Amino acid sequence: MKAMSLGFTMKTLNLKNGKEEKSNLITYDTHLNDDETRRTMTVLPEKLQTLRGFKVSKILNDGKDSSFGNVVALLGTFPGLEETKEESSSSVVIKLSRPPIPLDDLDQLADTITLYERMPYSGMEYGYYHGVVNNSDDTFFAPYLSVDVLYPGCLKDESKEAKAKLLAKHISRNQVQRPVIFRENPKAYEKAHLPYIEAIPTSAIGWVHKILNKEKEIERLLFDEDDLNDGFLLNTDPKWTTHPDPKTTPKEQWMNHPSTRELYCLGLCHRKDVRSLRDLRAAHLPMLRAMAKKGREVIKNTYGLANESLRIFVHYPPQFYHFHVHFTNVSVVHGVSAERAHLLDDVIENIERDSEHYAKRSITLRMGENDELWRRFKELDDKAGAEAADDDAR
Repeated sequence: MKAMSLGFTMKTLNLKNGKEEKSNLITYDTHLNDDETRRTMTVLPEKLQTLRGFKVSKILNDGKDSSFGNVVALLGTFPGLEETKEESSSSVVIKLSRPPIPLDDLDQLADTITLYERMPYSGMEYGYYHGVVNNSDDTFFAPYLSVDVLYPGCLKDESKEAKAKLLAKHISRNQVQRPVIFRENPKAYEKAHLPYIEAIPTSAIGWVHKILNKEKEIERLLFDEDDLNDGFLLNTDPKWTTHPDPKTTPKEQWMNHPSTRELYCLGLCHRKDVRSLRDLRAAHLPMLRAMAKKGREVIKNTYGLANESLRIFVHYPPQFYHFHVHFTNVSVVHGVSAERAHLLDDVIENIERDSEHYAKRSITLRMGENDELWRRFKELDDKAGAEAADDDAR
């Protein structure tokens, strides 16, 4: 596919009340000279101010599949990175999505919308328009797009191989592909899944450790008990895009906020020896019970969400291999498919009956057909099939 310009500019940083704040950060400019361009690349991926100059090499997801959350995912590069020969050091994945419409001040939202005719009047009761939100100094509603920038090449301490693995993971995760399911027994976990986990670069969860050490996302923090055996941290998940701005909205105003219908929080355990559901044993029950009980309590006291409206679950396989728990409003349907989500209360009860429950049982899981994990499972199955055929031949 021929490289193409993205064709629009999007401010992604330094927005407050709809205005760009003054900043000492290096700003992105396609007219920089070579030395300045290389220096400017140090802002990737967290301090970009525009997407100007981004060249698309491949459309990973066109945003038409609702099962992917209608997210547009693009693979490409910025000027200054194009000269790098290694794809893992030059390629960037950009995800574009539309955040939900904020409902906390609908009268004010209506006042900011200008309408443009989308199609001719039908003569009946319908009128069709495009709506443009005109933010002012006093109002700032959700921007037109949410933009995620994924750039493994910024990890200076990682090897080329580690960067390549991270890039491949992000491409696979964001690319439209046929979903597949696999019935994983303990042997398949040991022979295929565990080696897959151990091959993941340690930097893949570096952001988790920064959150647990309170180096990042302090403004999202809801609760922290830093006991290294049973403690956990609870914060708001970035997927909750309608959450009031924690930097500008007093915490008491979060109570019964309209956005709680999209509530999504994340609990991270402080233990580093639990990577997934498979590692859980009876020794972890105090931690799991605390996450369930204290998580419900904190969310109710902070947002007013009753227990019957709160879903608490664990993913298997998880998105990242440091044990964590998801807390969502029951109305949130993303990520709760039967072949992936395991309710925390059920997990606790299963381990209470048998400490080795998740070590011994078979678990059905879902992934994409291009995922590295699926390749390993297929390889294991093919090998078992070949060995069985040899036995029959004898």
